Amino acid sequence: MKTCKNKCIFCFISQLPENLRPSLYIKDDDYLQSYMHGNFITLTNLTEKDIKNIVKFKIGPLYVSIHSFNEEIRNKLFGNNKNINALENLKVLDNNAVRTNIQIVLCPGINDMDDLQNTLDNLTKNFKKIQSIGIVPVGITGYNKNKDLKSYDKNKSKALIKSIEEYKQKNIKNKNIKKIYLSDEFYIMAEKEFPDYKDYGRFLQIQNGIGKSADFLNKVENKLQKKINLLIKNRTSYVTDNNTDNNILIITSEYGKGVLEKAFNIINDRRKSNNLMAGTNANIRIAAVKNNFFGGNVKTTGLLTGTDIIKTIEKLAAEGYRKILIPDCIFNNNGLTLDDYKVNSLKRVNSAVKIINESADALLNELFCQN
Repeated sequence: MKTCKNKCIFCFISQLPENLRPSLYIKDDDYLQSYMHGNFITLTNLTEKDIKNIVKFKIGPLYVSIHSFNEEIRNKLFGNNKNINALENLKVLDNNAVRTNIQIVLCPGINDMDDLQNTLDNLTKNFKKIQSIGIVPVGITGYNKNKDLKSYDKNKSKALIKSIEEYKQKNIKNKNIKKIYLSDEFYIMAEKEFPDYKDYGRFLQIQNGIGKSADFLNKVENKLQKKINLLIKNRTSYVTDNNTDNNILIITSEYGKGVLEKAFNIINDRRKSNNLMAGTNANIRIAAVKNNFFGGNVKTTGLLTGTDIIKTIEKLAAEGYRKILIPDCIFNNNGLTLDDYKVNSLKRVNSAVKIINESADALLNELFCQN
């Protein structure tokens, strides 16, 4: 597997604490991993042979991190002056009908504002085989040593959303403009509604946190009535019908809490329209786990650790929950959290712990006692 030789100032792996399992420190930059698993690569380490193979076998789509077209800014972002060949490689691949999905990691004060517009101009006007352009905020842990990096906040996110909306409107005749997407995090930070479900098209970067929330909420809405009809038919109870035996604690992240609250607004509105408002949400608690493991500034659910989840469960255990729901996205394929906790390790902390899929179906099954 090809590894990354760049020294990107925002690299999340470089911001990890010491003494984690060795595999977490591997910086892959391999086009086959990109093709098979959706890993983002930089194209800076492609050999002539690699390019020939990609073109010959049309290996795609590839997921490519671009960040900027400005040489000076790219040198700063990539931590070297040997990265400009990636733009040439992208053009060669595009000219040979290799499909790509592009990522821009946005760093306030570095590659945003005018530089972002220049990047989008290049991507939407000079390339034909780009399927999507995803813009995501830089992630900064407590172990970051680069003081040039700044986080996005509510005001910066609102300004970015507005600028992208204006950019799209200004270039509305360009059919590629619809391929530009902002990550869910920006909308959560800005406290703005997510774009419409249909605006995400084929959800080509859902694994990158783009459209994941809209997809989840859409599925909650679409599957909800079926659950309610079963509830009415079988006269089973919704967990919040003032039944103290049905206390549920839902573990999520700071960003995840906002999405779940929107889901419960949908659920309660539908319950009301079906005259099922006997109970309240008093028996369900959404616990947003603060990610102290990474310094408190990382707020996505998939990066929660066993350490912080256990602390939250122990703090709230006295309230006597029948079920403590934890999403399976915190585990890797080997059933380990980032800090090496296993499923059974969490269950030993509290017997009420239940690991569920992070899907809308799984959540509704728990809420409507269909399990």
